Amino acid sequence: MDTIVACATAPVPAGLAVVRLSGPQALAIAGTLAQLPALPHAAMRLCALRAGEALIDRGYVVGFHAPRSFTGEDIAEFQVHGSLAVVDRLIAACVELGARLARPGEFSQRAYENGKLDLVQAEALADLISARAESARTAALQALDGVLSAALADLRTPLLHAIADIEARIDFAAEPHLAEVDRPALTRRLGALADRLRTLLGTAVAGRIRLHGARVVLYGAPNAGKSTLFNALCGADRALVDARPGTTRDTVEVQTAPDGVLVTWVDTAGLRDADDPVEQAGRARAETAALHADVVLWLEDRAQPFSGLPPPRSAARVLKVLNKTDLAADPSWLQLPDWHGAIGVSAQHDRDVAPLRAAVVGAVRASAEGALGQVALSRERHVAAVQVALQALERANLAVEQGFPLELLAADLRDAALALDELTGAIVPDDVLDAVFSQFCIGK
Repeated sequence: MDTIVACATAPVPAGLAVVRLSGPQALAIAGTLAQLPALPHAAMRLCALRAGEALIDRGYVVGFHAPRSFTGEDIAEFQVHGSLAVVDRLIAACVELGARLARPGEFSQRAYENGKLDLVQAEALADLISARAESARTAALQALDGVLSAALADLRTPLLHAIADIEARIDFAAEPHLAEVDRPALTRRLGALADRLRTLLGTAVAGRIRLHGARVVLYGAPNAGKSTLFNALCGADRALVDARPGTTRDTVEVQTAPDGVLVTWVDTAGLRDADDPVEQAGRARAETAALHADVVLWLEDRAQPFSGLPPPRSAARVLKVLNKTDLAADPSWLQLPDWHGAIGVSAQHDRDVAPLRAAVVGAVRASAEGALGQVALSRERHVAAVQVALQALERANLAVEQGFPLELLAADLRDAALALDELTGAIVPDDVLDAVFSQFCIGK
């Protein structure tokens, strides 16, 4: 096994940088540069780091002995001044002594290969590193602590018991009293497992929102004030505002984290019938954005009669908003009881925008409450694997009900178990590993 080296902190000038070594020569290389005969476990030492007689920097060195380290191998870490020149020279000195540059995610991959993390936890580590909001940090830490992995293990264990039972009966096929299967009881067992998988799949939207945030789309007719409200909600002058209708042609997106909840605000073109092909394309994009939203803000101009827009085609939570409360309301709104509970704002004067933002945060948090409490699927790979497991389990249940041979039933059950094993990384193709760990920065 090679000894690898990389900077574990961002490659920018800073007050501090961490350079990490992992592998069989990590402690020896670090000891040579620090001029220390040995590095005890987890003891930080202040030292002068030298390549031969040349001083590289003065900093700290600490060693972690296998298997009590992040990767499960011997690890050494240097804490030095965050100069790019210092970091480059220190890494070059490690390479001169026998290390090689680490590939992206190689430290985390070694942790996985040495049983320190399963694949779900490795992905959670990447999510934690990239977390931009409190909700994402919390979700990533829960997965890193093994909450999802434990839930998957609880599903896998009864599945393995069912496989063992069926295969034992196949082995004793010549003994009728041993080969007989209580098919109604088995149907109930497999049906209960399938229900648990469906429940887990039902957390996918909540998991995605917790980790990656919600898409909040502004929907309405031209001149309702969407772009003005968009700027007020995201706290930046990002969308052009003009009194002429139809000036917004494309979607504009800004991501913020109000109250620790990650939100992508999406401004869209005003919806109206138009001959202009560019405006038609803008309307199509607006409707698509609403279709894939997590929350839709349906905005109307309170000073004008209702636009007559149909409700947005979306499964999202729709919040009705009446803009321009600084102006007199058109009397026709009194005849629209569906809008009597709408949230009133004056986007131009930033009036009552904060309560609207709070209502959005509340709607997002409600959507992020998964059916299994803290356990939720958050990645497409997780969803795909659980779907495969569920399909295999449904085939197995059909095999039981139709009286198919036990060999077919056992094959379906093994397919379900294999899908869960690929999810946690117990059995996983190399291309999946490459895809997971290539997401990491070098040094992670």
